[in-house]
Order: sequence, then structure tokens, then C-alpha cells
Amino acid sequence: MHAPAQATIETNSKWFNDNDHYIASQSRLACYRHIQKIVEREVRGAGEVLDVGNGGFFNYDTALTDHVTAVDLFLDDGLGPTSNSDYRRGSFLELPFPDASFDCVLQQNVFHHVTGRSVAQNFSNLRRCVAEMFRVLRPGGKAVIIESTVGPLFGLVELLLYRAALFLKRGGHPVTFQYTPRQLIHIGEACGFRLEEFTYIPRGLFLLQLGYRWPSCLTPAKPVKLIFRR
Repeated sequence: MHAPAQATIETNSKWFNDNDHYIASQSRLACYRHIQKIVEREVRGAGEVLDVGNGGFFNYDTALTDHVTAVDLFLDDGLGPTSNSDYRRGSFLELPFPDASFDCVLQQNVFHHVTGRSVAQNFSNLRRCVAEMFRVLRPGGKAVIIESTVGPLFGLVELLLYRAALFLKRGGHPVTFQYTPRQLIHIGEACGFRLEEFTYIPRGLFLLQLGYRWPSCLTPAKPVKLIFRR
């Protein structure tokens, strides 16, 4: 078993911290408006919500739920932008909360950023992230996963080229590793979750890929919504 380790913390920090252009680009694309509607439907009345990898940016109305705690490596502990939100500094690999603390755990396109220095380490990190979501959920609670995935063929390409990409990439958007929906479902069930819903999210005409706007037909990315129940 490979110990969980995130190799791209520094590049993630440089890219996402105060990257207003990235946030603005998302808001203009249909896919991310679909995601906003999905997230607002799932957090409505959800009670205590944990938003992992939030980065300090809420793309949904926090008033729909009782309270939202946003956690990220780059946040400082303190009050959030609304009266029912706050920030906590912490890693997805070791969430800074006791067991059974939340009614709902939300992650949006975070898994493929929690990368290590090898493919094996990536999968170890993914298992740890999902296990942490399970741990901090109360019995009956739900995990809401919005994630950019790829098909099996491109997944194989990633397996073969990941090490080279990590070695060669300098600056700009950090190296990512996207999973197939089947891999996410398998790991979720292995961690104790029950799959409640699996849906492909409409991509619209354009997606953001590695920080740039691409025609959806030219990218292998397939955004999905997964609902897991503890």
C-alpha cells in the first residue's frame, strides 16, 4: 500500500489561489451552470454540509442548508462569506473533523487534483479521500460527487503517460489524473458507500480543460454526478 501523498500542492496553490479568471470562465459555460443547479438541489435542506476543496468559492446558495464548512489546503480558519458558513484549513487526505460530523459531504472536481508521484499513489489518494468522506458522514448521510471523468481508453493513455507528464510539466495548470466512472463507483462501494445515483452532466459546447476553454467534442472529459449514501 502506498502512503497517501499529494505531489502537486504547490502548483495547485499557485494556480487556484485567487484565480478570478478561472472562476469567471466557469460561470460563463453551460456545463458549470448545470453543475450549480445540481449542487443546489442536493444541498437544499441537507443540514450540516462539508464542502471539500472549496477554495473559498461557493458556486451555490449556502442559505439552502443549515451550515456549510468549506475546507481546503489554502484556506485560513475563520468565518465564511455568509452568516452560515466558515472556513477550515485541511487536507482531503486527512479531514480535520471527528467521525460522523456532517449530514452531507460535497466535492466538486477535486479528486483529479489530489495527485501523487505515481499512478499507484493517485489511486491510493483517491481511496483515502473517499474513505475520509465516509468517515465524517453521519449514518444515512450522503456524499455528493461532481467529477470530471474519462472513458476507459483515455484512462489507459493516462496510465501510460502520467509519470512523463509530471516530470515535463512546468508552470500553468497543475498535472491532473482523471478517473473513469466505474473506478469511482468501485472505490466508493469498497469504502462502504451505497451508490444511489449516477448521472452524466450535460457538457454544453465548451469545457475547461487544463485551465483553457475547449470545444466539448475535442476533450475526453465527461462530468458526472454520483450520489453515495452512508
